[in-house]
Amino acid sequence: MVESAVGGDGTLPGGMPPEMLMEMMQDEELVTMLRSPKMQEVMKLVMSGGQEALEETLKNDREAYECVQKLNQIMGKMNKK
Repeated sequence: MVESAVGGDGTLPGGMPPEMLMEMMQDEELVTMLRSPKMQEVMKLVMSGGQEALEETLKNDREAYECVQKLNQIMGKMNKK
């Protein structure tokens, strides 16, 4: 499945290496969070409104803020490996 999404430059959309996605898929906490309705809402917001829309939402939506903070923590751990 991942192989079909890899571009000519060897990365996934957004520049993510396929290995990183495979590692992310092994993290049950991350997978569960990404499937949550709130995180789905946050991802749609980012895709449609960009960083500015996300920042505005995070000011007023505590649940969205906590989801993004948790995602940042998990991603930070993965980037340090």
